[in-house]
Amino acid sequence: MSTAKTLLDVLRSKSQVDCDTLDPEVARILGPFVDCTSNQAIAYGELSKPENASLVTEAIDAAKSWIHEYAATGEVTFEQLATEIMMIKLSSRMAAYLTGFVHVQTNPYHAYSTERTVANAKRIMTLFSKLTPTLPRSRICIKIPSTYEGLRACSILEALPSRIHTLATTLFSPLQAATAARANCTYIAPYVNELKVHFVPGYIDADKGFEVCRSAQRGFVARGKQTMVLPASLTSVAEVMQLAGVAHITVSPPLLAELAATDSSVMDPALWGWCESSEEDQLKNTVADYEFYETLVDDEAAWRMAHSRSKNGADEKKLVDAVNIFADMQDRMENIVKAAVR
Repeated sequence: MSTAKTLLDVLRSKSQVDCDTLDPEVARILGPFVDCTSNQAIAYGELSKPENASLVTEAIDAAKSWIHEYAATGEVTFEQLATEIMMIKLSSRMAAYLTGFVHVQTNPYHAYSTERTVANAKRIMTLFSKLTPTLPRSRICIKIPSTYEGLRACSILEALPSRIHTLATTLFSPLQAATAARANCTYIAPYVNELKVHFVPGYIDADKGFEVCRSAQRGFVARGKQTMVLPASLTSVAEVMQLAGVAHITVSPPLLAELAATDSSVMDPALWGWCESSEEDQLKNTVADYEFYETLVDDEAAWRMAHSRSKNGADEKKLVDAVNIFADMQDRMENIVKAAVR
């Protein structure tokens, strides 16, 4: 019997592997996975498929039944409610192939409002209980952009008596990572490549986020933080394997297929994961940095200035660009709803 291992086998032996897709066929073939991540772009891709037309219809019918519950507060429009229901339905159907969380991302238009993000997260949890009552709330994770307001929302949600698990997404800097750990986020998702590499043909991120992943994991472990590092936005098998050993990692269908089809012998094991530094001074510096970043959390002006100064504004620009891309995808999903109810 062959004992050959694929690169996906190797990755699974070193990290918890999540699928970066809402296509259940991918999960059926290549799973099981731990979590299934999602966002507005992934959801829009699925909703654009003809085979998911019935899901759109079901979501619209449900929204018609429940919109009156929110009419008095005006906290959500019909199109927004239907879109949230569609995203929940897409995520819920992945649960059978997972051992961990299903994820749903909040509306990116709320990224700069703590109050609206908290309300959005709570509403998503309520909708899950209506749509999939057998799925425990302990298996649901809410993805929230790592703005100052978004990270404050994470802190509030994680501290609720009935805890709502959160993932701080669109994360590009150690400052955001330290703030997320202070908020007790379940995960952070550092983007190794800025989001537009997936939307602008030929665009390459010249400043990839490997070091943010490494410093966060070192800093969290050294300081006893429970927040897990879950890198995202990967563009090659080499990038994926370079992160083997991180707590979690989410991988897109093309890269999952390539990993599963590649014998591990073709890649030098020296390229599997980073070498954790054993230098005491480097670890001390990382811990000191994270302790300093946490002192900024309660000083909004200082936090915002530090974020604006991070890499001369490059990290903030990556965050803003990501929020804009997700807002565009939110618009596209709402347009699907509008077109269907004409």
